[in-house]
Amino acid sequence: MKRPRPQLNGHLGSSCGVDNVTNSGTDSDEQRDATYETDLTESDDTPSPQKRFLADESHPALESREPDDAGEFYDDPLDDTGIDLFEIPEDFDKAEGTILRRERIETRWKRYCDSRTRLEPEIPKWREPEEALRQASNNDMYRFLGWCLQLQRGKKGRQLKGINKSSSLETDWEEPSRILPEGIKYLVQENGLDTQPGKKTPVYIEDIGPFNETILSTQEKKFYLGFQRIQVCLFNSLGLFTVHRRNALLSLQFKDLQISLQKDPRGGPPIPLIELTVEGTKKFLRQTKLTTFALPEVIYGPSLVFCPHTLLFGILFHARAFRNPNLTSKTQLRKLFISKGCEQLLVPLDRDKANWYLFCKTELVKGVPTFHWTQQMSKTTMSNTLVTFGEIRGWKGAFHAHQFRYGSGKVINESGWVSKEQHMLIMKHASPRTFLNHYHPLQLDTDMIRVICGLDPDVELMRAVTRQSHWRDIRRPRYLTKQQRDQIEDHPDLERARRNLHNARACYKESQQASLLNCIRQRQKELKNTRQRLLRALRHQQAFLDIEAQLSNTAVKDESKDEQSSLQDGMHPLQLLLLQRLLSYPTSNSVEDEWKRHDDAVDAVVQYCDVLEGGPLRGRPKQIRTTSIPSTDPESDLNSSSNPRACFQCFANEKLPDKTRCRMFYDAGCVTRHFDACHLHEGSLKCNYCEVFLLHKMEFQRHASDIHRVESRWREIL
Repeated sequence: MKRPRPQLNGHLGSSCGVDNVTNSGTDSDEQRDATYETDLTESDDTPSPQKRFLADESHPALESREPDDAGEFYDDPLDDTGIDLFEIPEDFDKAEGTILRRERIETRWKRYCDSRTRLEPEIPKWREPEEALRQASNNDMYRFLGWCLQLQRGKKGRQLKGINKSSSLETDWEEPSRILPEGIKYLVQENGLDTQPGKKTPVYIEDIGPFNETILSTQEKKFYLGFQRIQVCLFNSLGLFTVHRRNALLSLQFKDLQISLQKDPRGGPPIPLIELTVEGTKKFLRQTKLTTFALPEVIYGPSLVFCPHTLLFGILFHARAFRNPNLTSKTQLRKLFISKGCEQLLVPLDRDKANWYLFCKTELVKGVPTFHWTQQMSKTTMSNTLVTFGEIRGWKGAFHAHQFRYGSGKVINESGWVSKEQHMLIMKHASPRTFLNHYHPLQLDTDMIRVICGLDPDVELMRAVTRQSHWRDIRRPRYLTKQQRDQIEDHPDLERARRNLHNARACYKESQQASLLNCIRQRQKELKNTRQRLLRALRHQQAFLDIEAQLSNTAVKDESKDEQSSLQDGMHPLQLLLLQRLLSYPTSNSVEDEWKRHDDAVDAVVQYCDVLEGGPLRGRPKQIRTTSIPSTDPESDLNSSSNPRACFQCFANEKLPDKTRCRMFYDAGCVTRHFDACHLHEGSLKCNYCEVFLLHKMEFQRHASDIHRVESRWREIL
């Protein structure tokens, strides 16, 4: 129904004003005529009474006002919602790391105020940390930073790692400019802080292929499910091809993906396309512009072991993430076609699974490995996993996810296909100086001799000597053997440092002088540094031994073939199949054969996701015994032994790897602890060996004791 036009005031002055009001009224009427809808059951000519709004009827102040002839009331909201500016929390929309650093600094400042209160009780400002911060001088800030460098214990009495880099002072404290540069320089030199940045060793595609192969084949690192191993490989692949940060990749959800079949502009068959729009990117003061990465499938690619299509489609098909329930394989996806007049065919994902994480959390729930699709994998879990696989690969130092940005960022910067502006958009940088200051590797790969001599530089060689795999050594020990530990602990230098620490503690125990505490801390630091120095020397000893063996013409046995055969013997059959499919290379020029190679690899990924690997390995690897112990068959041990050392539940579970099924524990007590921790709290109380179901935990305990001679010690707390 039409709204009545407002009547003009008769007392409005000049004709110019009347014309202006008339024109504006006409324009507003035309706009309203273009937007309102009339009721078909009523006439347009019938004027309706002027509308009153709910806010006017409910508010007494508005009811007392009479509408002015020159206008009408609008349904404007009252200013009684929201909060004032000072009520907004300081940590609103801040990154988790920023909040943690601020809390750490606030806690240390309060501890510092407490120490100054005990030292100077006559000064009242130290009793209130906030007031002390407002009145703090440059000298107070300088002494506070010096005090922080001496801290040894943190939250709940935990030992601190300490500050070793001069850049940490600027990272932890937001206002370093309040302190004179001479003060910062003195603290750096007095405490021996490192002023050089990290090496920023890049990781290239030549490193990730063998690295993913190590992840898929090694038996030194186990997971609950094979799905977790696939996740690590996919993380490396996406980090290499999208140059995203660790937090952004871990926040990927199914709703951030768009799968489609794109029409080939060259007239070929449709091309599968994956589009990533990561929302968990780094923000500062405002929303970051989201960028979308389009990743088309590459036929005749170098390898499938780091192909994001193979790994990502394997996870999606395993999770049955597509809206069409009959779409369960890559082969069925290739049978789809694009309709005439269209350029693409969208393959929608299930809306109910939009909030599922690509890198979800997996843990044991009542003894059963369970996917927590709506929970994100923690950053610490992924970081520790990458470090472990880097050690297994033989890489030097701790491998971290930021090295993808060093390598791939350098490649796209030098490719010539990416402009400077697009490079900044990909890296999420506001200035080109950011990449130069924080991401460009400090070890230059410029072939200076050839360039200066006017020759063509050896790009391949210079890239090989500056990437991560340059320092690879598979003989670099992850754990020390008993002989190596004895060699370090019995070293004269370590014995001398240990004796000096003992004497310092004895002197303090007799005299109780506070000045001796600094001496004890210094002796502890010397002991730690001596042990670290001996460890580094031991790890560098292998090169010396190799040179001595070669100079003395001593034959070195090559055990690569033996290790390869033993490695394959310990693999799960589906794991071996997965390796064969992912490491295959194109053998034909036929497109259909290449499609089949890709599709078979995706099917192998789907099958391996549900493989039970037995869980993470606990403790250090077992040392090689000089005397052989006669091996016992698990089946005969379960049938004849009065105190069996094998687990009847694991032995009867054919889904587990043979190494886990046939595991022999040290004694019957270890079997009991394993049974109580892993099998007694499973969802379904079923004896795999006897194939019977039990109704209660106590009944399961009685069955294990009477039939299988395993005495459970678990008791329910009432």
